[in-house]
Amino acid sequence: MKGMDSFETTREMTLDELAQFMDEHWDRDQYNDFKVGHPTAANAKDQYIILPASENWCVIIYPKTGGLRKKKYEIKLACTYTTPGATKLLEREHSVFRKKTVDVKRAKNAVNLNKEMQTVADEALRIYSDYLKQLMREAGFISV
Repeated sequence: MKGMDSFETTREMTLDELAQFMDEHWDRDQYNDFKVGHPTAANAKDQYIILPASENWCVIIYPKTGGLRKKKYEIKLACTYTTPGATKLLEREHSVFRKKTVDVKRAKNAVNLNKEMQTVADEALRIYSDYLKQLMREAGFISV
């Protein structure tokens, strides 16, 4: 997995409709609570459904409609930085890649940030995705 997943649905949904569906069906005790908003201040334009994955990563969920010939309705899930994760990324870029000498400690933190996405955050994404697919299948939003 690369920190992303998507699946087709049988109908178009807005973010508010998806959030309402999840509000009615989502098991918050077993699969964590979610909120609608921005993962970091840098995402000021778009809102997403946000679920926790780790200190530095979260999973965002949003509906997408597209297709040139045939309209496709999809639900997309992706790993993205939380505010602490984005801060670490910015610190890494300023200190590791913009200086002539490499700061070994910050370079190691950069590797750890990527490893965290590829393991912990990606596993959370997979669990959330499988559960959401199950809920949508039971509600008839995914054709069997």
